[in-house]
Amino acid sequence: MLKFRASILFLIFYPCYLLSQFAPAAGKVGSTAIPWDSSCFVNWAYQAQSAVGYRDISQPDSGYANVGSEESALGEARSAGVISLGDSGSITLYFPNPIVNQPGYDFAVFENAFNDSFLELAHVEVSLDGVKFYRIPSESLTPTQVQTPAFGSTKAEEIHNLAGKYRMPYGTPFDISDLDTTESFFPTEFYWVRIQDVVGCINPRFGTTDSKGRIINDPWPTNFGGSGFDLDAIGVIHQRDALSSRQINRSDATTFWFVQNGLVHIHSNKGLDGFEIFGNTGEKIFEKKKLGDSKDVILPPLASGAYIFKSAYNQIRFIAP
Repeated sequence: MLKFRASILFLIFYPCYLLSQFAPAAGKVGSTAIPWDSSCFVNWAYQAQSAVGYRDISQPDSGYANVGSEESALGEARSAGVISLGDSGSITLYFPNPIVNQPGYDFAVFENAFNDSFLELAHVEVSLDGVKFYRIPSESLTPTQVQTPAFGSTKAEEIHNLAGKYRMPYGTPFDISDLDTTESFFPTEFYWVRIQDVVGCINPRFGTTDSKGRIINDPWPTNFGGSGFDLDAIGVIHQRDALSSRQINRSDATTFWFVQNGLVHIHSNKGLDGFEIFGNTGEKIFEKKKLGDSKDVILPPLASGAYIFKSAYNQIRFIAP
């Protein structure tokens, strides 16, 4: 009788188990992985700002992840290495031609996993103004009874809408349509994408949850320089022409910025004559009439919010934390 009941329960719940599985690893039937050299990509990230996390969030004295730089995440995949985010670290990337929602996937995120099972994961968020971000709903069905060790395995079939689902050189695609919002005003275009490392610890004190409140189990701890999610690039599939109709490649980037110690540093490789900084409502915040040979201009501390960098050559939105 017990065997009969077990068989009945298996028949009832097995179809549900099958339905709960997601797209498989790259190269398998049904996979959504997109190769880095696909013709579907029309643009790549142009600027970046990072907030790298600890190598081991449970041990603050472990130091910070230290592989790569913000520039590693700019331009095409496989062109400049990766930046390791560390536990719960993040990086925010800017796209002058905003990403828009059209049928199918709208962009893809590339990590550097060397096989189909060593998967380091991250949440993905998008923003219109660089201030308010919307997180794409994620799901993790990876069992959480036992911690996945530092070089342990994760199944792609148990992961949905988390960056890092696929090995290199394949990107994990995302569809803005997956955002579920009831706001009366919801953006139709997105200038920023933020990637935040998943702390794969099954201890709720340190761990990260998916959109349904389930702990996400992925390799942890990773107490070394390349700790956490390793971002290679973000490829745009659907965009709206904003400042120009041409694709912006790494070699075209004339200006990039980053925040350090409460200051914004502007770097130029084109010898700009000068530039201005405007607030989100149009008021001028700062002006530099002549750069000379300077490659690094330090601005006064800026209040948190969105700003516009404007020069004779280009106009770029950025954020101060």
